[in-house]
Amino acid sequence: MSAKHYTFRIQRNRKGPDGRIASRWVDYPVSATETTTILTLLEEIKGDQDGSLTFRQSCRSAICGSCAMKIGGRTRLACKTHVGSVANADGVVVVAPQANQPVLKDLAIDIGPFFERIHKIQPHLEDGPDTDAVLEQSAYDQVNHVTQCIMCGSCYSDCVMAEVTPEFIGPAALAKAFRFVSDPREGQKRRRLEQLSHPHMMWSCARCAMCVESCPKDVKPMEAIVKLRTRGLAKGLDAGPGPKHALAFHQDIQQTGNLNEFTLMMRTVGILGTLEELGTAFHLMKKWKIPSPLPHKSAGLAELAKIYEILEEHPLDVETKAKEVVPE
Repeated sequence: MSAKHYTFRIQRNRKGPDGRIASRWVDYPVSATETTTILTLLEEIKGDQDGSLTFRQSCRSAICGSCAMKIGGRTRLACKTHVGSVANADGVVVVAPQANQPVLKDLAIDIGPFFERIHKIQPHLEDGPDTDAVLEQSAYDQVNHVTQCIMCGSCYSDCVMAEVTPEFIGPAALAKAFRFVSDPREGQKRRRLEQLSHPHMMWSCARCAMCVESCPKDVKPMEAIVKLRTRGLAKGLDAGPGPKHALAFHQDIQQTGNLNEFTLMMRTVGILGTLEELGTAFHLMKKWKIPSPLPHKSAGLAELAKIYEILEEHPLDVETKAKEVVPE
């Protein structure tokens, strides 16, 4: 495979005397085959063109997560990403530090706040009354998938909710929380779910699926978040806008096959919360976008009712699972 010419457009970041980060873009020309990794080329730039370029790297094997950064508009592992897969039509590769996290210098970010969020969910087994009496053979499957997380921060970097709400605990922390909530040895399952029902926790996820797209280990954090919500509702933890919104959706679809958007806000945030949004309501009225208070029933509602009946008789197994890999 012959070498091609590429341009690495790297965001250089440096903290000024006032403590603020000053950013600029610098182009570096490189020649490489399409399968050369971004990390290899960053090392080449640092070694041959600009020794002041700063970034993190360690294992070169997509295990440590140190080299996670924005490459081509999404957060990826530099050691796993081939230059040919992210260069645009002009051969330009745009590289920047992770988003939603403090930048220290160039492509290196401060990982402290990210791990503070992980520690908030108390990432260790605890004694208590919720420990299962029997450890089934299949119990490993429930926690195996999320244990593949390498704490690279890619999901948090691309999380749109973290971008608009810095208080959001983030998909990595919630996936880690599910690892313990689903573990039969955990003795404080209900207490964990109660804490995860607080604001900026599991019900704050917008389900945009960016964490699923960016995860280099296919952990699927959003799937784990959905399972946490399911377990919380099963425990009767239905207070707050998040669970009320989900239950309202469920009720509407079951009864009419359509959402009753006219009453949805009232059922989600109550009277006071609805009154706070009167300004928005008046704006929608001007645009003739107020939904009907009497939504029509969908065709085939009897078939939908039958689906609900079958699911109640034979509930789906909604746990996050992964097949165990057995060496040959």
